[in-house]
Amino acid sequence: MTPKKIRLATKVQNLVRNRKQLEAENGIALESDVPKAASKTSTTMEIAKGKAKLNLGSLLPKGTEPDKLKSNKRPLRAVVDMEMMKSELKQRQDPPTTPEEQLLSANRLGFEFFDVPSETLAKNLLGKILVRRLENGTILKGKIVETEAYLGGEDRASQTYRNKITPRNVPMYMPPGTIYVYLTYGMYHCFNISSKGDGSGVLIRALAPIEGMDQMAEFRNLPLPGSKSKQGVDRAKKLAKNFKVHELSNGPSKFCIAFALSRDHTKYSACEWRGLWIEDGEENEGDGVIEIVKCPRIGIDSAGPEWAMKPLRFYVLGDRSVSKVDKKIEAELRM
Repeated sequence: MTPKKIRLATKVQNLVRNRKQLEAENGIALESDVPKAASKTSTTMEIAKGKAKLNLGSLLPKGTEPDKLKSNKRPLRAVVDMEMMKSELKQRQDPPTTPEEQLLSANRLGFEFFDVPSETLAKNLLGKILVRRLENGTILKGKIVETEAYLGGEDRASQTYRNKITPRNVPMYMPPGTIYVYLTYGMYHCFNISSKGDGSGVLIRALAPIEGMDQMAEFRNLPLPGSKSKQGVDRAKKLAKNFKVHELSNGPSKFCIAFALSRDHTKYSACEWRGLWIEDGEENEGDGVIEIVKCPRIGIDSAGPEWAMKPLRFYVLGDRSVSKVDKKIEAELRM
């Protein structure tokens, strides 16, 4: 019992005791003070409630009546603004405009390449060349050597499982070839491309650098966004690493850092954006055929054993830039 209630109970007990004493001394029944005390308490509570309503009403937008503010057991359904949705689903535009830019990206793969199921796209991307053009004109190139497919609504490991739509994952519902970059662990980025099928897409996990390695190494040695303090910058310089070529982009977040990709690049199309495109790879693999390893994806145990074990990760056998090899599957391939 709170101190306030204890004081009130003591006051009521004293009133009752005093009334009984007066009745015994005078031999008459007095009007009870207890109801008065209770009434006074009730009045005080009503005043407090009125103040609470007044304070709450003062926080409401002008024109809103406080007595219409009622609690609901169920949360209100979100009202979908179709114009807003159309705006959210619109790709960002920044196509090549100068003859030089158009010539530079003349070999880019078009919409038809991306307009296939995610599992097919994940395999088809292996061996292709990803080209990144920075704002200062610097060109970075890498061969895609590792991918993962995410199948959309049915895929328990996908951000769009059960056709979930959020402001973050909207690009996965946009036309095939749309870029989707999301943040993980508060500081690392992952790069995806949408494919055919609502909510489906491919995560690019690793590239083998081809051009611009010095710039990639410089990007890799920069402090992460969460370390903007002078101490963080000084520490990054002190710990600057001399990366081997295959270490520059051998992982999804390493790739994003090395190629200067972030959430700012979400919703651009790899079919049109002047800042990034994908080309056919050079036929430097002997007969042009690469051997693909098909194995379970990485880091999705929370999706349950069925989906965690589905072989939806693909990588080029024997390439040193692959983030993690599956020794068991590779041993089976050699048998």
